[in-house]
Amino acid sequence: MARILVADDERGICDAFAELLKAEGHEPIVVSSGPDAVRAVRERAPAAAFLDVRMPGGDGLSALEEIQAIAPQMPVIVMTAFGTLDTAHRAIDLGAFDYLGKPVELRRIRQLLERALHEPDDATETAMADAGGGPRLLGQSAVMQELFKKMALLAGNDLAILVTGESGVGKELVARAIHELGAHRDEPFVAVNCAAIPETLMEAELFGNEAGAFTDAKSKRIGRFEAAGQGTLFLDEVSELPYHLQSKLLRVLQENTFERLGSVKPIAFKARLVTASNRHLEEEVAAGRFRDDLYHRLNLASLVVPALRERANDIELLVGHFLSQANEQMGKAIVGIEPAALARLRAHTWPGNVRELEHTIKRSVLAARGTTITVHDLELPEASPNADEQNTLRQLLDAEAQKIVASPDEYGGSGRLYQHLMDAAAIAIIEAAMRLTDGNQVAAARLLGINRSTLRKKLADNA
Repeated sequence: MARILVADDERGICDAFAELLKAEGHEPIVVSSGPDAVRAVRERAPAAAFLDVRMPGGDGLSALEEIQAIAPQMPVIVMTAFGTLDTAHRAIDLGAFDYLGKPVELRRIRQLLERALHEPDDATETAMADAGGGPRLLGQSAVMQELFKKMALLAGNDLAILVTGESGVGKELVARAIHELGAHRDEPFVAVNCAAIPETLMEAELFGNEAGAFTDAKSKRIGRFEAAGQGTLFLDEVSELPYHLQSKLLRVLQENTFERLGSVKPIAFKARLVTASNRHLEEEVAAGRFRDDLYHRLNLASLVVPALRERANDIELLVGHFLSQANEQMGKAIVGIEPAALARLRAHTWPGNVRELEHTIKRSVLAARGTTITVHDLELPEASPNADEQNTLRQLLDAEAQKIVASPDEYGGSGRLYQHLMDAAAIAIIEAAMRLTDGNQVAAARLLGINRSTLRKKLADNA
């Protein structure tokens, strides 16, 4: 049996905690303000504490700072329904044992309490640097609070991090935020979109080159690995790296050195590496398109950025943020969004995630004629884009198949019919995917589930 402090100004939460703690055989100490929490720690010496951030008499993080001075080894679990990355970082920096977003699940409370009462004392000590004025991620949902906590914990070391999530969720923003939270925030943050660099130029782009290293190399050029210095190198769409460069990247990670093209002089690689992919790299490994050993080196620590449909409760917060940005950029004075329009945004599936929401709000601000965004200002498809894409592809394939089957002699006779059908289907699918993605090869390859280099080759073969 242990004394457990619960500091929260919501009576319902305190009652639920008290009931749970008693059922688990513990003695609850319930208070409703920061100063009362500090007093309870000083006078009653609880074994662990759950501390809300927003309470009367000063914020909970100020109370946490005082509690740490009184009982530095006592695990304190910080709770909030209004968390940000800065809040999570400050809580971890002040020595919080864990960080919990509201509403809280009883199962999660039991797990944290078990860990808190049995964890070695030094496990709560985490050295962190001040976040400064870095990029800010927005979200009050439970999944975002969990992401903030993991980011704050990872920022204090230089482990390679793999960031995964769908297109548009903000993977680069996560990488930038980790950089800004880290000890080398004053060093460069260098971002590379591996899908946007032609394969023939990628090696020189990444590692640099000496003069004369290849035909057009008229002078020495610094690559992205060198430009990152002791900061952060962010490789986005790392799944698009050609296989031979995957081998070279693995060697860099193993030896912490690289060479410019045309040189044998090793250059130390000192930056932190953060990679990102919207593909499942395990599937890419299984398909033979990505090296298994490289995957495990990149995945020393991982962060999954949730899709917007998994955090619908954050939509109103994000709308307010993007509305403010759009007003400033366009010189408008839109003061809000009508309930019906907000309901429409909540009901949308957001295949393009936060990026799609941002663009939607910008278009709506531009279209709005009053001071409030209405449903008439929104440009959202009635049907799911995924369903539209599938229907369009199916119609094209049906038409192509009917044409070939109706006139088999024009395609080499019935003995060649299957191959012609397959060839025509491949061409139709690729052309349809390119139209549906406005000619974006990366998006088309992603839609089809193939590598971008494969798509490029098929486009060239049928040019």
